[in-house]
Amino acid sequence: CSFLSRKETIPLYNELVVKHDDVEEISPNSKITWTQCPKILIVKPRDFVTYCSHWWLGDGTQVLVNQACEHEDRPGVMLEGEGNVCRAFALRGANFISKDPDDPNKTRITMLSHANPGGGLPQWALTTAVNAVVAVEPFKFLHRINEGVCNHYQQDEESTATTTMDVVNKDDLTGRSNKPAGIAHLGFTCLWPNGGGLKVGEERSNANPSFTTNPPLSSSSSSALPQDDDDDAMWRNDISDGDDDGANDMEEFDD
Repeated sequence: CSFLSRKETIPLYNELVVKHDDVEEISPNSKITWTQCPKILIVKPRDFVTYCSHWWLGDGTQVLVNQACEHEDRPGVMLEGEGNVCRAFALRGANFISKDPDDPNKTRITMLSHANPGGGLPQWALTTAVNAVVAVEPFKFLHRINEGVCNHYQQDEESTATTTMDVVNKDDLTGRSNKPAGIAHLGFTCLWPNGGGLKVGEERSNANPSFTTNPPLSSSSSSALPQDDDDDAMWRNDISDGDDDGANDMEEFDD
């Protein structure tokens, strides 16, 4: 968690994040972020404005959720050709970082993503770009995380030891964890190197996490989150995994 929560380590595991910034802090465990990715094949660079939140389950699992939003400080170009960077949307997603139940020396990362590349591009262009990304990038992403953690293990171990002392002293008083959290993805970069995630009891561990924001997204400078209509929702499901079944992809890897 320490390795993934630091901005200086992002280039070591995710080359699809070229710029990023925190736009607004909503609470100690939630924020609105801005991220830019490079050109992918024929698709121009994209930027994303995304609400992110995280918490910790009773079994030590870190949960990170995201949902596309808008913010007046980061207006976007909506149509391809009207600017050098076009707005895309990390519509909704969830990441679960937990101990491997079969091997205590491994970490399990489960990723669920649903995105819209925006820009009004034709379907053939979207399918080409999406297929190029999903065939390679998830495996490259996990490989680089594993390699980065191994190369920085000693440094991370020392950092974790210091953080653990803080957790013992402060966690029970605040109801929040001081454990570092976050990750840099295509579509959002949310980092909490000093912690702040809510601790949720064991009863939540066996339940499906909700996308309801905590606290609700109610800042005056943030617009309401986008709503799906049936046709657009199905189209976005199709391009999220490059097939025709309308289903979202969930990938589970051991690193």
